[in-house]
Amino acid sequence: MSVELIEIIKQQAAGLTPQEKSQLGRYLLEQAKLDQAKPPYSVNRDVDKLKRRRQLEWLKAHREEYAGLYVALDGDRLVGQGKTILEARAQARQNGVENPFLMRLTSENEILPGGW
Repeated sequence: MSVELIEIIKQQAAGLTPQEKSQLGRYLLEQAKLDQAKPPYSVNRDVDKLKRRRQLEWLKAHREEYAGLYVALDGDRLVGQGKTILEARAQARQNGVENPFLMRLTSENEILPGGW
């Protein structure tokens, strides 16, 4: 955040009532505590990379076994499957995973429709 923006915020805060200043102060303290509780960005990125790598390894290892089906993964853990993406997602939610990685697997020999 720029120094100029902080100065503008300070000037606007100076015009608040004492009660409004107290509310703003509590809000800023809460936000600072939340920010301190979050792990650094690089840690999150490393976790995401590891999770993606595990997903890809699982997909490679189980491609033929689940060919033609949608799978729902949480890392390298299968949490749902089905003929439709909705079925796979519903199973994942039943297994406690709200935002699974969803994908339809194809056989290595399957010819997909499409083209130029």
